Amino acid sequence: MSYLTLEVEIDHGKVLAKEPEKLPESGRGLLTILSPAAEKSAQLTPLQALEALQKHLNLDEKKAAEWMATVRDARR
Repeated sequence: MSYLTLEVEIDHGKVLAKEPEKLPESGRGLLTILSPAAEKSAQLTPLQALEALQKHLNLDEKKAAEWMATVRDARR
């Protein structure tokens, strides 16, 4: 089995190979769509980042305090 990766353009739903001469007469393949890089979101303050992390980790106040103490001790 061999693999071939080609650059393509998409124009109104039609896929156009940048190098069509490299394509076989017939075959099957997979296409990976690469989206443009997302715009940078607004920078969070350290406190906002901590609150977002606490929410993501489902930490209540007690668990958050224990976690912060662990991080503080690790930095020493």
